[in-house]
Amino acid sequence: MNIRPIFTYVLSAGLLFASTSCEDFLDINVDPNNPADVPLAQLLPTTQVTTARSVGLSSRGLSNITSMYMHQLVQRGTEVNDYAFSGTTFGVTAPWNTLYLATLTDLKVMKEKAEAEESFQYLGVAQILEAYIYSVMVDMWGEVPYQEANLGEENTNPTFEDGAAIYADLFTKIDEGIANIKRTSTLSPGEDDVIYGGNMGNWERFANSLKLKMLNQIRLTRDVSNEVNALLSSGMLIQNQAQDFELQYGNTSAPDDRHPGYVEEWAPGGAGWYVSPYFYEIMTGKRTFFASNILEGIQDPRVPYYWYNQVAPDLGESPENATSYYDPATGFLSIYQFSFNIDPNEGFDQGSSQAVAGLYPLGGRYDEGNGLTVNYNGYGSTPQRMLTYFSLLYTRAELALVGASNEDDVDLFRQAMEASFAKVNQVASAAGAPQITQARRDTYINSVMALYEGGATQTRLQLIMTQKWIASFGYAVDAYNDYRRTGFPILHDGNADLLSTTVRGREFPVSFPYPIADLNLLPGRNQRNVYLDRVFWDR
Repeated sequence: MNIRPIFTYVLSAGLLFASTSCEDFLDINVDPNNPADVPLAQLLPTTQVTTARSVGLSSRGLSNITSMYMHQLVQRGTEVNDYAFSGTTFGVTAPWNTLYLATLTDLKVMKEKAEAEESFQYLGVAQILEAYIYSVMVDMWGEVPYQEANLGEENTNPTFEDGAAIYADLFTKIDEGIANIKRTSTLSPGEDDVIYGGNMGNWERFANSLKLKMLNQIRLTRDVSNEVNALLSSGMLIQNQAQDFELQYGNTSAPDDRHPGYVEEWAPGGAGWYVSPYFYEIMTGKRTFFASNILEGIQDPRVPYYWYNQVAPDLGESPENATSYYDPATGFLSIYQFSFNIDPNEGFDQGSSQAVAGLYPLGGRYDEGNGLTVNYNGYGSTPQRMLTYFSLLYTRAELALVGASNEDDVDLFRQAMEASFAKVNQVASAAGAPQITQARRDTYINSVMALYEGGATQTRLQLIMTQKWIASFGYAVDAYNDYRRTGFPILHDGNADLLSTTVRGREFPVSFPYPIADLNLLPGRNQRNVYLDRVFWDR
């Protein structure tokens, strides 16, 4: 599905909520900037684009902060460098505001219009999208406005509802959505559905896969085995990467339909994120500044797809200014988490030397070792992944391991890793980059499987979560959830490493804070203590 038409849809549908007026424009009585009605075919792609933007990897997406807290990325000079954020942090307020003010508002209009017109497939898709969004928001914030949200002047002080109650209702909403996409519909999504192209079978598979993911999320709160096994036996889950729930971006700049993270990070002048040295060492099998790497000695062939080194390896080049972490053998240069104001690189620019997020997470460039300086010389059209075949396989492996399903965790774990490599190759193929060979893939997977098959349950769980964390680069929402639920992967601890330049001053945040601007309008609502106030499924 080509994303280029999306931006026409977005601009048109966005006008529905514009506040600008054009008095006496051409002496007509209808304000062209505020149409009285917007077709379903324009509302649908608008909600899909804003959903992906709000959860994805860019400054406006939830994967921004979660990628840093999950030690895939690092950022200098911001509060999140030491697990600190607040109700004014842009990475908190931007996705919250977009989801409530734009996406969920548009979905409300879409549902009302679809029901009135008996366009039930649009109604079902809207319900499934809404369930996905609210599940993510509960996972981040715990208690959020739900039944009373987006009512406008009818209710300006909505109740923040219990996350468990919202989750319970979301399962019902998903079932209603599935039922509606199977009904005879006056109008049906087609090319305007920029995720699935109007394929209702894929929407059903995504909806069921979302339910399975949510059941795994709450498995510590109750027995979910019957529901899990029913979904597994239904045959209607995501079964291949062609059915992945993702938004495919384009590669044009006018209008700009490229991955938003690419637009930000590959601009001339340098990236805002550094790739975490901890992530680098986990994937390259090293362990120079921390106590334990379960993958020590195992080289991951996905490395050149994950980040791009602006310094060429082994050519005697010198990076700009003082360095914090630099491996001349590969050209990888970065800074440490937990090093604000004590790092030797503090205050120095590394914009033309630092490793930047590459082809796989946001459409950068495959690292062929040439050490080019970032200047919009990447690809740009890598999809924003949200729920994929490989992530579902890791979920199924976890459920099998803990006894919540009747499946084989060993077989599923291998399948999940194979699917993870296939996803990287899919992105590489689209960009014209080299493929990971089957021989290199199998060497890596066999090494990991040897650890898995010889490990106890906790070691197996750690390996599942570690591999899922690696594969998730570019969408860290699930990794943040997985860590809170399982304690894996093991993360870098600035107070327990071998460095004198890292100090962790805070505990790991177990939820997100509410935007201050909204709290100020809601009498009696208290801010979350992000280090103590866990979401309902986090036991």
